[in-house]
Amino acid sequence: MRRVLDIRIVRWEFKALYVVGVILLGWVIAGLLRMSGLAGIGVVLISAVIDFGVLLLGARIFRGRGEAVEPPRAWWRMTARPALSRRLGILFVVLSLCNVATVVFTATGVSAPVPDLGGADVFVYSFAIVEYAVVAYLYLNSAIRLKRLGVPAREPKPPKEPTFRPPVKLKP
Repeated sequence: MRRVLDIRIVRWEFKALYVVGVILLGWVIAGLLRMSGLAGIGVVLISAVIDFGVLLLGARIFRGRGEAVEPPRAWWRMTARPALSRRLGILFVVLSLCNVATVVFTATGVSAPVPDLGGADVFVYSFAIVEYAVVAYLYLNSAIRLKRLGVPAREPKPPKEPTFRPPVKLKP
């Protein structure tokens, strides 16, 4: 039997299927936890831990074009190219900053607390700030290291085949 970390996902269609499947699985797990009577804060924290684990698993098993498939990735490598790592890192910085704004607005009374969380929304958003900041750090660290290694930002396009035209027009 193969270990889970020995699986590699190379094609973008399967990567998209993995992401959609994980999102749907997260919704199902959160729904089951709510139906079992777990408080809103517990559902959010368990979902965040599962999301973080699935993100790290995806970083281990996804492979980019031109990247070696068989050997495991270095512990710090999140993507195949530095440009994608940088973009994802910036995305998670923005998500973290949005949660900072939400905490500030909720703490100052500008926005109403989320009813489902039972008054613990500032704690939950603070937890999300830390989670997104850690993920942003991982992606940005990956971008810096990949750039230092000289990995090109994008995969070079293969050269086009030359089209040769005869210097004189031939008559049939």
